[in-house]
Amino acid sequence: MRARLVTAFTALATLCMICFAVGIANELATSRTRGLVIDRVQDASRFGVLAATTPASLCEEAQNYRDSTSNGVLILGADGTVLCSLGMDFADPRVRTAARERHWLEMPRPLYPWNTEPLLVAQPIGTPPQSGGVVVIDVSTSQTRIDILVRWTQLACVTATALLLVSGLALLVSGWILRPVSGLLREVDALTSTLPVHRGPPRRQAPMSEGPPEILQLAAGVESVTRAVAALAAAERRHVVDTAHSLRNPLAALAVRLQALQPMLAEDQAAATFVSVVSEVDRLTELLDGLLTAAVADAEQDRQLRPPAAGCDAAAVAADRVGAWHDAYVRADITLSFESLATTAETGVPSSALAQILDVALSNSARYAGAGASTTVTVDREAESVVVTIADTGAGVSPEEIDLITTRFFRGAQATTGGSGLGLPIAATLAAQHDGLLFVESAQPHGLVVTVSLPAVADPADLTSG
Repeated sequence: MRARLVTAFTALATLCMICFAVGIANELATSRTRGLVIDRVQDASRFGVLAATTPASLCEEAQNYRDSTSNGVLILGADGTVLCSLGMDFADPRVRTAARERHWLEMPRPLYPWNTEPLLVAQPIGTPPQSGGVVVIDVSTSQTRIDILVRWTQLACVTATALLLVSGLALLVSGWILRPVSGLLREVDALTSTLPVHRGPPRRQAPMSEGPPEILQLAAGVESVTRAVAALAAAERRHVVDTAHSLRNPLAALAVRLQALQPMLAEDQAAATFVSVVSEVDRLTELLDGLLTAAVADAEQDRQLRPPAAGCDAAAVAADRVGAWHDAYVRADITLSFESLATTAETGVPSSALAQILDVALSNSARYAGAGASTTVTVDREAESVVVTIADTGAGVSPEEIDLITTRFFRGAQATTGGSGLGLPIAATLAAQHDGLLFVESAQPHGLVVTVSLPAVADPADLTSG
């Protein structure tokens, strides 16, 4: 491709420079011819003055002129008699015609190195119609043609040098232009070789048959990657649907068995635990239903067709999750407390999403804070946001890892076995999907603080008073 591009650039530059050089060469020949004719007309006028003033020295001056320029000279008097003739034959029809017409100045066509036809210049002696004779000069064009040939040779050398420079520049520019294309082609080829074979029906579309082969190959590679990515996305969507549906059935069966078990329990601590278990099963079922719905529908279309989800009271959801995690924190020897600093903490985020976010933060704190630590969940209202904070006094995270803790699959140096590094990244994504923000920072003197900022719903009392 680079060779073809350089050839095209060079051919175009050659055509342009040849046209430019031909124009310059023609103008150069025209200019030299014009200068030659004007010089000879001036010579003829000088002989005319000599013929009118000092005719005795006319032939001597003509001989000197003939010797120095090799030009023929013919001078006729007013009565047609030959006053001086050097190197010219008055019987020549062209000479007779020039003498008869007595041109002041007639510019001939430009001289070229291969043009050998004679050039005659005729000037009347005196001013017509009182002119008293004519001076005819047979102009020798050999020196002028040699001079034009020399200039043309110089012009050709300059043009050839410019073409070489343009070719080198075209080589550099083409390499600069095609280097990213070549790199992209290699990357696409390498990526295409690792993609699974797409066994679906081929899409019908007009074949690309025009253009450089490398670009066509790149387009084919990009198309293959696009098809493979679409196939992988569809396979992933089907996998999520199948997984959610497969988990939903055992959960439904478990919920039925738990409901059947409820009448057998006495009204004691076991009954309260049973209610909590049923609540967790219902919440897990709700999460799977949401996952199944989101996987079936296209994200943008789903957002337009599905009615907006109802909001929740962040304080109530936080209190519920603190109660659900109480036993786990007791087993981990960590003190878990809840504090609500806002009179109203209504937010537009669904309760299921907020509960999932809080479960991630509480699970991490229970697993990594360590025995003897304390964890506090705080709900507060700041301007147009509801802020939920989960702060613990555990070992925390090193400053080098704090910015990476919300990166998918990242696990800190103090992480225990069993984690996947996906909890906080998923929680941050959930918060962002509902126009919220999740960020993690170190606590002082030690510990970790997870802060979730969510859009608040305006308090009706505030709207009425406003």
